[in-house]
Amino acid sequence: MLRAIESVASRVSGLVAMIGGIILFVMMVQVSLDVALKYLLNRPIPSTLEIVSAYYMVALVFLPLGVVTRDHELLEVELFTQHLPPRKIAFFKLLGCVIGAVYVFFLFKEGIEEAFHKTEIGEVWETATFDIPVWGARWFYPIGTFLMGIYLVLYAIENFVFVTRGEHVLPDRSLKSAVEAAIADAERATSHTRGDDGSLGVGKGGGSAE
Repeated sequence: MLRAIESVASRVSGLVAMIGGIILFVMMVQVSLDVALKYLLNRPIPSTLEIVSAYYMVALVFLPLGVVTRDHELLEVELFTQHLPPRKIAFFKLLGCVIGAVYVFFLFKEGIEEAFHKTEIGEVWETATFDIPVWGARWFYPIGTFLMGIYLVLYAIENFVFVTRGEHVLPDRSLKSAVEAAIADAERATSHTRGDDGSLGVGKGGGSAE
């Protein structure tokens, strides 16, 4: 059950982060065009600064929070814990996840209330040329904090189980684990194509080429 929840959360977080990546690309294109049109034709794209501030930057900060938490990419200070045994490290991670989950819960609560309120009143920013509806950007914050909170709870359970039973109940999605798995797969593939003496194997018998 826990792995099924984590799998769904992983897919949703990945999709949301991909949307953030698309927004990053759109921002790069718009800002580049704005600069080019300003200096070449003296006709910049109207309200680019406001759009970047209200939508693009907010999305880039909050939409990847789920993936960042899932992949253990949050900043960790291991000065006093790096030489501890795994179960004691898991205890401190459990403590951090619980505190983080409580904190993120209040962030999400405030964010979702603000998003509903701004959506209800149809929040806009006034610019020199036209009004920009910005209520939609208010939803990036609760979406990101919600996904982050889900993973903090899941990892709190994971670390609790490891502290009490010494078992892992969730897959390791950290970047370090992914790199190690890729290296192991490459080594296995190399061992299949080469004999023990380093010669290339050919055919089913794995005989060396003459």
